[in-house]
Amino acid sequence: MIERKDADMKWTIVSTALVSCLSIGSATALADSHGKSTMQLAEEKQCMACHTTSDEVPRSPSFQSIAQKYTKDDADKLVQVVLKGGEDHWGSAKMPEMDERAEVSEEEARKLVNWILDMRSGTM
Repeated sequence: MIERKDADMKWTIVSTALVSCLSIGSATALADSHGKSTMQLAEEKQCMACHTTSDEVPRSPSFQSIAQKYTKDDADKLVQVVLKGGEDHWGSAKMPEMDERAEVSEEEARKLVNWILDMRSGTM
């Protein structure tokens, strides 16, 4: 049983590191109207451990995919997803609960959500 947990933990660490490395390359190429600090905030809050800006990742949707699915009218709902985590908002993908990831304030969540949704309109 312990060997299985160790294998799962190693897979999680390796996949997180790989996704982070891949997403940093595409993320640094983007400039947005919210400023470089929003990308830094996404990295600091560990969003980039599961998401990328434009490429699909097996475990979570890209920010551009989220922007294509939702509109500015959904911003309040998405802020709550960022704050509380949960499931049932993107197929079987589950956003980790706050105690499983870096803490995000409501102001930070709103900034991140607006930045993501602006990827739809091309205002980045």
